[in-house]
Amino acid sequence: MRNRTYQYLCAIMLASSLGLMSCEDVLDKKNLSAITEQDVWKDPALATAFVNNVYLSVPSWDVTLADATDEASRSNAWISGTTTIDNGGPSYWPYADIRKMNLFLQEIDKPTSTIDQATKTTLKGQVRFIRAFVYFEMIKRYGGVPLVTTAQERDDDLRVSRNSTKECFDFVLSELNTAAGELPESYPVADLGRVTKGAALAMKGRVLLFRASPQFNPTGNPAHWQAAYDANKEALTYLSSKGVGLIDTYSNAALFLAEMNKEVIFAIRYLNPAGRTQNRDAAVRPIDFTANATGGCHPTQELVDAFPLKSGKKTAWNDPQHAGDVTKSWQNRDNRFYATVVYNGVSYLGKTMELNADASGNGYSYGKQNGTLTGYYSRKAIDESLDITNSQISGTDYIDMRYAEVLMNYAEAAMELNKLPEAFDVLKQIRKRAGINETTPGDASLAGKFYGLSPAMTQAEMRQAIQDERYIEFAFEQKRLWDLRRWRLMHLKMTGKDKRHAMILNTDASKPGGFTYTLYDRDNAPMVYNENMYFLPLSTATIQGNANLKQTKGWGDGTFDPLEGM
Repeated sequence: MRNRTYQYLCAIMLASSLGLMSCEDVLDKKNLSAITEQDVWKDPALATAFVNNVYLSVPSWDVTLADATDEASRSNAWISGTTTIDNGGPSYWPYADIRKMNLFLQEIDKPTSTIDQATKTTLKGQVRFIRAFVYFEMIKRYGGVPLVTTAQERDDDLRVSRNSTKECFDFVLSELNTAAGELPESYPVADLGRVTKGAALAMKGRVLLFRASPQFNPTGNPAHWQAAYDANKEALTYLSSKGVGLIDTYSNAALFLAEMNKEVIFAIRYLNPAGRTQNRDAAVRPIDFTANATGGCHPTQELVDAFPLKSGKKTAWNDPQHAGDVTKSWQNRDNRFYATVVYNGVSYLGKTMELNADASGNGYSYGKQNGTLTGYYSRKAIDESLDITNSQISGTDYIDMRYAEVLMNYAEAAMELNKLPEAFDVLKQIRKRAGINETTPGDASLAGKFYGLSPAMTQAEMRQAIQDERYIEFAFEQKRLWDLRRWRLMHLKMTGKDKRHAMILNTDASKPGGFTYTLYDRDNAPMVYNENMYFLPLSTATIQGNANLKQTKGWGDGTFDPLEGM
């Protein structure tokens, strides 16, 4: 155990990477190798360093997730049909990280620990939240998994069984309730980014929303929707009382680059140059403006078409009002469109983007070896001030949870309980912030509508409106895959062909806008998402290492039913 503790502390040389504490503060020791395990539980700085390392367990930026959805269009393991019990598919099995958390919670309360109780309590709340977080990440993929809550040693019986999905949900919710009581309302500026009570309450609302959704609630039991409604309402009430709320303007500068602004509830912190950095900026930028990475998050035409006009109306590339000129379809869209989509002719990274297939003099236009795959790029959360070198070591935070998500979670639960006016009020708030007009006098098609939506929507129409709104509000924020899975829509939307398209522009001065326009199916090989993918298999290697683990039903001779008792 002592060697493992030392390894964790060595890893903290990156924990200044969290922007939470400097290396000097964490390891102000003449001889690092002289630190014993007992030192950690007696020294607040070392204990805090240990917790800083635990934060590294939380999933962060991952551009590949968009390609598993209708946001982007590269091939992806989630929709390739290649998952088997031999390879386990897109696996996530973070028990080494969980052991660190268990060790901390096990040791920090022992009588030998001399750290003051207030510090212990706050640190425990952070670790407890993160442990609940990573267990929930496994539930989303597998349903029930083994609940290991002690720091196992080599001589322990490691052949643990899978707990039921219900037991796992109950554990996560219990942990979040406890964490909410241990965590503070806020932190000093130097510690911004640590988990707060508000984050625990918001996370509880997220977990219960998943618990109520069709993936885990196929019978539509309204009690689960009521629990999700109550939890998200509680979170909203608490957060708003503490000054958390929507940023006034939906823009990259105000929402995604202004770090720890009033909308941010929980974020993974990055710091350039003196800490942990990420290369997501480089991976998303066009090839001429990056190095060592490119090609991530190229928006599909489906995503581009999903953004409404400023009037609130829906539109599409081939809308008759554009008279055959697709470039007109990019005009007068809501603010989210311009914060998300880079299109031909727009200014981006100090250049006018030439994305048409006949463009010369750049390496990023359509048809180039490393050019756009869809005729578009994404600018969501991209720091355009970074040069090529610094785009590879960006300090832009990953916002895991923001106030808009809690609002939308609340709206969805309200809608499922047929509290339609409450759900509609949230949609109005979200669309108003996006710059959509409340009303458009003189347009008969919008008569009686607010922000482009009718207050007389049926429950089914409201459900679709909420799903559509999440698609664009959270585009490229790594929510879409999990939304489609919990709604059990992946096997409908992400199977086959003609679901994800590119828009190819070819120069022709005689045509509207100066181009011809070709809609091109990006999925030459049909996507495959079988229904057994809603609960992933355990890999053969994982099961061979533990005879007590049961395989998931629907995979080989699996007998573990993720929905039993739900």
